[in-house]
Amino acid sequence: MCLGIIIFKIICLAFKFHWSIFVTISVKVTSLVLWWFVRIRTRDILEMMKQLEYIQAELKYHDFQKALKTSKAAAVFTLLVLCLQPLVLSLRYLKNQGEGLTCSLAHVSSEITAQSILVILLHEYASIYVNTSITYAVALFYSLYCYLFSLCLKKRRRSVFQTFHLYRYVLKYFKVIEKVMSALIFIIIAHFLVSLFKDMMVLINVVQKGRGMMLFSYGFDFLVCGAMITAVILSAERVQLRANSMRRYLTEYVPNDLKISCARMMEDGDRLKLTGWGTFTIRKPLLLTLVTWLISYGIIIFQFSSK
Repeated sequence: MCLGIIIFKIICLAFKFHWSIFVTISVKVTSLVLWWFVRIRTRDILEMMKQLEYIQAELKYHDFQKALKTSKAAAVFTLLVLCLQPLVLSLRYLKNQGEGLTCSLAHVSSEITAQSILVILLHEYASIYVNTSITYAVALFYSLYCYLFSLCLKKRRRSVFQTFHLYRYVLKYFKVIEKVMSALIFIIIAHFLVSLFKDMMVLINVVQKGRGMMLFSYGFDFLVCGAMITAVILSAERVQLRANSMRRYLTEYVPNDLKISCARMMEDGDRLKLTGWGTFTIRKPLLLTLVTWLISYGIIIFQFSSK
């Protein structure tokens, strides 16, 4: 069903070509690719979740409760967004009596009736489910996985041998995360970027034309996308910092009987980073780069649209 909805929207929009339509198609294409990748990697993702059981002894009860509360709050927030976002986005169509509603599976009358409201809501819920539900789910999973992993690496009293043993697992887990999730994260960040770019184009146009309701609708979507991409980057940054801190500790305090084994492990230091399909490292500088990119293109779009 999801595949059918996406293909229908892409084909329909292709016959109404415009730069804004091209960006919208890009959002839907990245969603389609992400659905496909997740189906392929489902078994690997489940195995990745089980691997944390080997170091669960490193997770203190207080940290476990903290992680549990955080995961519940994040899940509730995501569900609320998925439920409220279609309602918020529907306001722009209800305000303008269906104006701008393209590629709907049912006819929308120019007058506001119960049927037209239902069609608009179903249209938005279908679009949100297909376009963003899988993206939010994978982004939330990745963020919480990295957060839980970082709690297991939290600084506490450990012997050098215990740290050495834990570091072996860390190297293994980083390799698995890269293998399973790096392509997914690349697609997610691409999806969020295209979504932010689309929202930015609409927001600039809305500000110039003074449509307050559309400003609220697309502004909400812009903030949610920005929050999701920030959570992904900061959670990945946190686990990388703690893993590299452990690596530096072993470099300084490793005993003589472990120096040979540790030296071999230290050669794999480049594996202690999380990337998006090997093209970029998921660290804070990436967030600054994305913000700079959005501001630069926002200025360009504003200058061209004001002419």
